[in-house]
Amino acid sequence: MPVETLAAQCGQLHQYENGRKSYDPVLHALHDWEAANLIIIHRDFDREAKQYKAMRIWLRPEFFAGLGFGLAALRDIVTRFRRWMERKGLRDEYQKRYARHVLRLSRSNVASLDNRHALKNLLKKLRRLVTGDDEALESEKKHLEKALKEKKAQLKASRPQDDTPGDAWRLYERWKQINPVAVVRALEQRIKSQFPALHGELLYQCYLDNLPDH
Repeated sequence: MPVETLAAQCGQLHQYENGRKSYDPVLHALHDWEAANLIIIHRDFDREAKQYKAMRIWLRPEFFAGLGFGLAALRDIVTRFRRWMERKGLRDEYQKRYARHVLRLSRSNVASLDNRHALKNLLKKLRRLVTGDDEALESEKKHLEKALKEKKAQLKASRPQDDTPGDAWRLYERWKQINPVAVVRALEQRIKSQFPALHGELLYQCYLDNLPDH
């Protein structure tokens, strides 16, 4: 987003009678936030056009800390958003929209990340820090594994000895019939990717234990 557009949205874009536009307050704020390590700004100079490209701005976790959102709160927001997308079957659509966004950036006159390896590594580090991919997801997986072990003892006595479907299968089939296909597939793919060894009645019970909220 051009700084001029950002200034207009903030009500800080001023235009003089001669047509010159000014948004110094926004530029000063960006400079101060960058100096305070609240944001990351990437600038790139177009040698052919002999002018700077539109800058790219990323918010650091410290920016949200100043608004009262700690790292744990940010991770909780990200986790809830991911689960909401899973429940609504929107994850694939979100990924497609993001891919189109990246493609538009590559074709626009904005600062490029090509050969900016240090910046890319920093952004990846911050992403892992906020999303908690290395911690939160592993913790959630261990929690599910523990719950499954507890369920296994309960199911063992009532689990059919032959291949006939059990109560968990019948309950899950009822749920499938009244829910969108995208929601069902998202649930099954997530559980099978996390617990590939599960099968039979135990697998259906795992589905039931992790049904998305409505």
